[in-house]
Amino acid sequence: MAPRFFLLLCGRDALEESAMAGEKTRMRLSADDSITVVTDMFEHRNAKPHFINPCCFGEDFAEWLKQELSRKDSGFDLSEMIQEDYGWGFWAAHGGNRFWIAVSYVGDGPQEAPAQWVISVNRSPGLNLVKRVFNKPDRQAFGLLRDRVRQILTSNDAIKTQ
Repeated sequence: MAPRFFLLLCGRDALEESAMAGEKTRMRLSADDSITVVTDMFEHRNAKPHFINPCCFGEDFAEWLKQELSRKDSGFDLSEMIQEDYGWGFWAAHGGNRFWIAVSYVGDGPQEAPAQWVISVNRSPGLNLVKRVFNKPDRQAFGLLRDRVRQILTSNDAIKTQ
């Protein structure tokens, strides 16, 4: 009985180690990042009639961020803004790579100043399964976009990072 118990424990440990190694690989290959900020620069008290839900703030924040990105010669093509149930976002395309920039309000409803926001940059290969599996993300383009978003946010005195 003892040897079988030992084997089961060893097998479990090996599986856990394998899962941890897989998670580390996934994290290394993933192209996404986010930053949490606090600011009162953008609307977070009055829901607009076109909002999908009462907490869909961030339209003006996403528009501001998009304008700031377009002022810099980034080499990215920026799409129109899209409303999501968690906030607002837009695509940034560079070569054959697409990245999603999202602005999400953190809260259950209108709140007093300052509001907390999460801004994320993610690689988005779309629904094409072949591209999802075989196309490696352009890490240089992702890093450039991520760093420009962070620089825009951290260089504004009215926006505090957390």
